[in-house]
Amino acid sequence: MQDRSEIFCRIKQQYFREQLAPLGFQPMDGMILYLLWGGNCLRQEDIAAQTALDKGAVARSVARLEERGLVERWVSDQCRREKQVSLTPAGEERAGAVQKILESWNDICCRGFSSEERTLYNSFLSRIIENVMQYKRGEEGDDG
Repeated sequence: MQDRSEIFCRIKQQYFREQLAPLGFQPMDGMILYLLWGGNCLRQEDIAAQTALDKGAVARSVARLEERGLVERWVSDQCRREKQVSLTPAGEERAGAVQKILESWNDICCRGFSSEERTLYNSFLSRIIENVMQYKRGEEGDDG
């Protein structure tokens, strides 16, 4: 018997693949655009950490987005080994489309929920994400 979270994750992945494909994006591309949306500038390493993705996969996705003129990369002034990434104006526009896809997914997930239930769900989800990110980093979290 499948775990409910497994089913949820599979349907979510399918939804994002289907919604992002007409835009020419893979799910990872969409995540990166969303993270950089609104003028954010991040190191590739930070993108990998925030998305829990492999650094090499992030670098390949950023390179694809750069080839399409949606992001720009440059070497950090503070550390020659670090690359900074930000959106171009075209990337900002595409990131807005990704945001709409995310909003639509959230509406699907929370259909029939009251505003209090949505707030509670987001609170629980934030705590769950922090727990699994601590686990991934090898940190000990409290049990409460």
